[in-house]
Amino acid sequence: MALYDFTRLKRLMLIYRVVQIVLLGLLLFMAFNFQKLFVLMGMPGLFVRSLIAGIAFQLVMLYPAWLLAQRDAAVEVESSQTGLSGEQLLVLRRRRLVGDLWKLCVMGFFIVFIIMAPNAGKARGASMVLAATYFGFLLLSLAYFQCFNFLARRKQGEAR
Repeated sequence: MALYDFTRLKRLMLIYRVVQIVLLGLLLFMAFNFQKLFVLMGMPGLFVRSLIAGIAFQLVMLYPAWLLAQRDAAVEVESSQTGLSGEQLLVLRRRRLVGDLWKLCVMGFFIVFIIMAPNAGKARGASMVLAATYFGFLLLSLAYFQCFNFLARRKQGEAR
């Protein structure tokens, strides 16, 4: 029977809860701003369409986010074992780095996509694409953090 020290995992889960609250606040703030922008443009229906597109994107990407969260939670629970050798810690560090690289690539994609998107002055539909991208990114991030906390809590219970 292996012994576990879940101090680091509990702190990480707490940090992820705070990040979820911040992301939810940012989502509400951006939704308010985009809704105001679409009303000023005289096309309030675009707000609902962009929100639906963001939700649809989040639903499509939910399974990959679940898989990444499952992998990251397994690595964190495994690294919580006491008495791991240097070789085992190196393997866990590499697995953690691969997960971080995936998250960085997804975040980089969204950042580049949002920066490269034209502004509303050049194309009226660009605001809808930009809003859908913001909503999709924030919803996908929220889904990942929620999945991680759920899976980590479940794996933590199984390990005890």
